[in-house]
Amino acid sequence: MNWIKEHKKICIIVAVILVVVLVFGVVAGVKGGQKTAAKEETAVVEKRTLTESVSATGTFVAADEEKITSDTTGVEVLAVNVEVGDTVSAGDVICVLDTADLQEDLADARENLSDTNEQTQRTKDSANRSLEQATKDRDENLAEVDENIQDAYDDWQAAENTYNDSVTAYNDAVALANNIVDKTSTAYTNANSQVSSLKRQMESDRRSADNARNTYETRVANREEDIKRINDNYQDQVDNYNDTMDSTKDSGKTQQEWVDDLQEKIEGATVRATVSGLVTAVNVEVGDDYNGSVIAIIDNVDSFDITTEIDEYDINDIQEGQEVVIKTNATGSTELSGTVKKVSPIATGSTGNGISGSMGLDLDSILGSGSSSVMSSGSSSDDVTFTVTIGLNTPCDKVRIGMTAKLNIILQKNEDVLSVPYNAVQTDDDQTYYVEQITGTNEDGSYKTKKVTVIKGLESDYYTEIVDSGLKEGTKVLIPEVEAGNSLEDMINGSSSMGGV
Repeated sequence: MNWIKEHKKICIIVAVILVVVLVFGVVAGVKGGQKTAAKEETAVVEKRTLTESVSATGTFVAADEEKITSDTTGVEVLAVNVEVGDTVSAGDVICVLDTADLQEDLADARENLSDTNEQTQRTKDSANRSLEQATKDRDENLAEVDENIQDAYDDWQAAENTYNDSVTAYNDAVALANNIVDKTSTAYTNANSQVSSLKRQMESDRRSADNARNTYETRVANREEDIKRINDNYQDQVDNYNDTMDSTKDSGKTQQEWVDDLQEKIEGATVRATVSGLVTAVNVEVGDDYNGSVIAIIDNVDSFDITTEIDEYDINDIQEGQEVVIKTNATGSTELSGTVKKVSPIATGSTGNGISGSMGLDLDSILGSGSSSVMSSGSSSDDVTFTVTIGLNTPCDKVRIGMTAKLNIILQKNEDVLSVPYNAVQTDDDQTYYVEQITGTNEDGSYKTKKVTVIKGLESDYYTEIVDSGLKEGTKVLIPEVEAGNSLEDMINGSSSMGGV
């Protein structure tokens, strides 16, 4: 039944022809009341490699396809340097786009960027000068804090010394006045006058020394605050500098991006091949306005895929990684190797043959309820298909894009297994399978046989794997004859001509 499943349309056509032949044959057989005896055929149990596969037809396509585009849009196509069928290398010029307007825009953008950069630099230079002056002022002011404290201390000590000198002079004057006996004399009067003057000087010097001490103590007490104030003022200048640097950091960025974008567009106006390969499509002409569409398609002709459509009855048996045997008209009998790369989860098309309807025959009625579901499904007019992609593993310089491939997708492969022709396996009344092992020959020349129960394994187009049967390699088995009263499906399964398709 696997062969029928893989060749549904052929089966339908053959079935229709056989129906016509069968009708006339059965009628003739009934009228003649005769039964044609078939010669007994035999086969030998042999070890073979059996495969179950799905056959299909596909088309070679490039495994890698590169679509060439450009970000330079809204411009005219000035030149197209390739044609379909050309072979190109990566970097070859595909086409050239007009950049006249872009060049003018670039000149304006560069001028605006230059103006912005100059203004920004002036702002930064001013900020740098301000920071340098602030740093200098800070260092000087910090140094002055301790210098002023030292000066105040020195002033205080000088005032104390002056005061001490005044005290000494005053005490000397008092002693001199006290030593004058005649208190009414002019000398005593002058001495008292000197004492009074020195006293006033001593008191003044005391106040000056106290003021100098207060100044020193105040400066010492305010030292940390003065330092903090100086540093705070400096930090304000630093913050101003940083704010200026931050505000100018992105200055001109927009203009620079615009310049870069224009330069890229101008460079992109010379459209080059990004890969090496065969040009399979060119979609622009000189004079066209280019707006971002695909300019050309380049296919890698060193690596091929094959795409095929598999109908809904077989698609669930197809999986990624399955082995595929490939033949082409160009390679003759040479078999190429492939692997299923991708199975589309979505239906991509539909097929319909309408054979039963076109010939006015109801195959379901003719075949009966025991007919193959594969054959009956072949008469549907709305079967859907799914795209399957197969990678070509065998390098072959004879393969071209668009060539037709004949495919056998291997669903299962059993190597070196015992097998017999498909028709040698029969079904008993209890639905068990058996073969008739030849044990000898009768007097009339017919074969002596015995039933050997078997378990069927993998079924290929022509052979059936025999499992746990007790049969040995080389054993002869009988192939039962096909009687005229068998169903059409039995005739197809038993037909030697079908087995050779």
